Amino acid sequence: MFTDFEFERKGISERAAEHIKQMILDKKYEVNQKLPGEREMALNLKLSRNTVREAYKILEAYGYVRIKHGTGIYVATEEQQIRKMTSFFFISSDRIKDLFSIRKVLEINAVAWAIENASDDHINKLGEIVKEAKTVASKGDDYVKLARLDHQFHLALADISQNSVLIRIMHNLIDLLEESRMQVIQIPGRPIKSIDEHAAIVEALKVKDISMAQDFMAKHLDSVEKSIMENLDVKDKVE
Repeated sequence: MFTDFEFERKGISERAAEHIKQMILDKKYEVNQKLPGEREMALNLKLSRNTVREAYKILEAYGYVRIKHGTGIYVATEEQQIRKMTSFFFISSDRIKDLFSIRKVLEINAVAWAIENASDDHINKLGEIVKEAKTVASKGDDYVKLARLDHQFHLALADISQNSVLIRIMHNLIDLLEESRMQVIQIPGRPIKSIDEHAAIVEALKVKDISMAQDFMAKHLDSVEKSIMENLDVKDKVE
């Protein structure tokens, strides 16, 4: 089912969890549906039961599944996912600043490399991600899907850069990015603002203007960081 190359960037359990999560997002398993047991899933994925057990634990930690001991493993609702994910996302101000400092170094360079290596198909893919995000945002507050599309946009940029070290770092940063992403996506008005900023980056890529693309990316990351910090400040005052 999997190749050694697919497991190169992450541990086997993490990659297995990512694969199962994608099946859930693709609606292969519906909300509240019971997932195959460890033995069956291990056979399906051609992995060990221990690997699948760890993958299920990872998915439970992120709220994608509910493990009912003695009963089985079930796909969580989106509300349960958000509640689970945000229950432990208490990010300190210092940690946010450190995370965004790293993101700026990586992603401002990523757009330059992406312009050097992007094909029309690559840019169209980014445009489709933005278009889908706009559609989702217009229909309501599907935070889980919006977060996934935001995730796809930034990782797609990293992949297009064809810088293997950057790609590896971005994939290894994914857990930290998930934390900040779920914080951001629920700030009123923030999803639409991020989508518009992504669209501007895509337009800069289309005309192959490195300076413009880097400027748009820097402004996007500054804007997201500012939104998080302001949101944390409001929460502190309320509490």
